Amino acid sequence: MVCDAAKSMFEKRSSIAAAKVITLLIFALWAFAGRAIAQPGPELVRAHSAFHQALREADASAVDRLLDGHFIWTHTDGLVQSKSELVEKIRGGKLRYAELSTDQEIFNEYAKAAVVTGHSKRRYADATKPFELRYTLTFVKVGREWKVAAYHTTIFTPGVGQPLQVRLGYPRDAKLLILNADDLAVAHSEDVASFAALDQKLITSATVMVPCPWFTEVAAYAKAHPEADLGLHLTLTAEWETYRWGPMASRALVPSLVGPDGNFYASPEDVAKQAKLNEVETEIRAQIERAKSMGLEPSHLDAHMHTLYRTPELFGVFLKVAREYKLPIRMARNDQPFQSMLPLMAPGDPIPDAIFSPGEDVPATGWTDYYVNLIKNLQPGVTEVFVHLAHDDAETQAIMVNHPDWGAAWRQRELEAISSPEFRKALEDNHVILIGWRDIKKLL
Repeated sequence: MVCDAAKSMFEKRSSIAAAKVITLLIFALWAFAGRAIAQPGPELVRAHSAFHQALREADASAVDRLLDGHFIWTHTDGLVQSKSELVEKIRGGKLRYAELSTDQEIFNEYAKAAVVTGHSKRRYADATKPFELRYTLTFVKVGREWKVAAYHTTIFTPGVGQPLQVRLGYPRDAKLLILNADDLAVAHSEDVASFAALDQKLITSATVMVPCPWFTEVAAYAKAHPEADLGLHLTLTAEWETYRWGPMASRALVPSLVGPDGNFYASPEDVAKQAKLNEVETEIRAQIERAKSMGLEPSHLDAHMHTLYRTPELFGVFLKVAREYKLPIRMARNDQPFQSMLPLMAPGDPIPDAIFSPGEDVPATGWTDYYVNLIKNLQPGVTEVFVHLAHDDAETQAIMVNHPDWGAAWRQRELEAISSPEFRKALEDNHVILIGWRDIKKLL
């Protein structure tokens, strides 16, 4: 894990360093080239048009021809893509635009280099909402042809700097609350309790553990209830003593993620020590693709036992995949492990203000009081409360044996607390507005 993390950090720094080197080289070319040519030549205009046409048409071969061998694309969020990475992404169907137009172009052509700035409006093939960006294209002349050496894009994010509740269309003093149930698919009892809570609007969203045995039941519910706000509780651990599960990807592809019994490790600490980052990415992609293939289109992503927040390297993989799928992730500004990952987020990423869930210090008799007091003290902004709902029955008792924390009785108490008249009245008395993750997703 340490070697992979070091390699990942080295590769990232190397990519950034490469981008800086290219930028310096281009500036050097400009310095030697002298003044810009007053009118850009037709070859440059054609190269600019051909590059965006190739992106719009997802023509990997054309993109390959148009790019210089040292091409670097620097995105708004700091992601740096090389020529081979971009071509492979297009060839693999992972970059598709339904719309792509450019305007406001300014051409500056020199003897052996050129810079074009402009504005672009785009819509991904799987999105309904377009977005806008500013771009800078740097060309170098190779023989008689213009090649794209660097591309820098900055997305316009409406409302950046505004509180999240304002970006969602609410006043600054609004108290918005996401009530999310974690761990769907871990057991039939968990599913039954969580489905009822969704149907009765006791919760606003839920997250699903794709590798768990009862996932097909959740997938069937998702198909029958397309309005349900369901995300994925990305899973890399199996914590119960006698009830175990393993990866969705072939074990041969992710050997660092499984222990001697062929299943996931029991703790996030073990994952952080053993897991190779490329195998983590393989597995979480497999979980997302499995959900989508079963008809569950996730509204958001979080991580079972917060495993993917355990190290910056794990979180980086998580963030990369979430951005590629255009899905918001669980984050908060008030609590670990989320606070330490905030510097890795990009400007405009939707980040709730606070997150809460009862800990071991809450006595068994004090659960309703905990939730009522939480609502009474809720501050303006966006807050997420995550719960674990199940019935304290023979199934959950067998699964969660010797595990009082987050065990069968614990989950029954949570179900009773959020269903209680006292809790529902506290929501009403304190003018709390319930929202789901689909509302957050609209900002992406």
